[in-house]
Amino acid sequence: MKMKRMRALLLAAVMLCSLVLLSACGEQASADPTYKVSIVDAMGAPCTSGVVVKFMQNGAQAGMQTVNENGVAEKVLPKGDYTVQLQFTDSDVNYTYDDSDLSLTADKTELQIVLSFNLPEEGQSLYVAGEECTAYPVSAGATNVKLDPAGRSYYLFAPTEAGTYEFSLLGSDAAIGYYGAPHFVQEQSAAEVVDNKFTISVRADMIGTGNTGTTVLVIGIDAGEGEAVLGVQRIGDPEWTVSDEPWTVYETTAELAEYKLPAGAKLGEFDLKAPTDKYKLVLNETDGFYHLDSADGPLVLMRLGEKSGGSKYLDPFEVILEHSGVSKYFYDESGNFVKKEKYDDCLLEYFEYMDEDTGLYPLTEDLKYILQQRGDYSGWWNPDESLYLFVDDDGNKIVGINNEIAWLFMCCYIEQ
Repeated sequence: MKMKRMRALLLAAVMLCSLVLLSACGEQASADPTYKVSIVDAMGAPCTSGVVVKFMQNGAQAGMQTVNENGVAEKVLPKGDYTVQLQFTDSDVNYTYDDSDLSLTADKTELQIVLSFNLPEEGQSLYVAGEECTAYPVSAGATNVKLDPAGRSYYLFAPTEAGTYEFSLLGSDAAIGYYGAPHFVQEQSAAEVVDNKFTISVRADMIGTGNTGTTVLVIGIDAGEGEAVLGVQRIGDPEWTVSDEPWTVYETTAELAEYKLPAGAKLGEFDLKAPTDKYKLVLNETDGFYHLDSADGPLVLMRLGEKSGGSKYLDPFEVILEHSGVSKYFYDESGNFVKKEKYDDCLLEYFEYMDEDTGLYPLTEDLKYILQQRGDYSGWWNPDESLYLFVDDDGNKIVGINNEIAWLFMCCYIEQ
């Protein structure tokens, strides 16, 4: 009985000690608050990298913390008064912020600091209507700008990521606008500006890779007094365009072989004003080529290569391919996008087998299809389109072209 009483007293003593320790720990925990510093830009977006927050007390560093993915630095420190200092890990970036009151106390444990970029000291030459001026590069975020009271000032933004970007001017009533690219600065804003803000959609193909150049946007701010903040913020993905859709690559269907125009062959020309039924093209299933009137009739050829000279209306596909591409965008009757088809790879195969002296190759199903699709897409034989081919030296439309056979303009045939 006596032993049980002693055990009970010992257990009570242990529990009392534990309560004392827990109480002491609780008092210590409550005595060490968490101090929080949030770093944002002028648009309120968090600055998520390159910033280190130092907590100073009596001239000595009491703690240090790098901002997290939310632009926040948190540190548990003994209750007291601290002064915040910022350190930047990227020495090439010149930030500015209001450092007049960066104090923390036991009653004020949270602080927000607004960062802005300073403009670089040197800009680059920009020519506007023949006049040279200086334009300064800006990055995504907020940049302090000094307004020019005498005229418009220009800034250059080179996006590094596809997306929809919002451009805004804070702290001034001066008008902001989008003025094109450095090689062609427009006189009027090319974007709709509302409440001194506008958006530009930057597609992935506008971002330079390899040897291609990145699109540079010219931002202009009209004359004004004092300073302001130019904000550049990615607010979403780029707007969808058909350029974002993948290409359908047209595959060669014919079995190709080197072609040589027979010596002394005389070439006949198609009369594009003739009735539709004048020319009957027949596909020979044996050789895979089109012939006139019958499978054994005159062989039809396409002026495919540069040496053929093309037609009197247009260069051959070999020349077109060197300067752009050969493709077509397909839409349904309601104007909805269906697909886009690219013919470059197929044509490159044909170039390897065409007659090296003349640039000719017999007309196949592939070549007929490509010629018709490209011409239809470009409006080559539609008199209502700007790229209508059949005009005279003065630019006047040639009367009497039969649009149903106009695609034969790049073809000829071997007279028998």
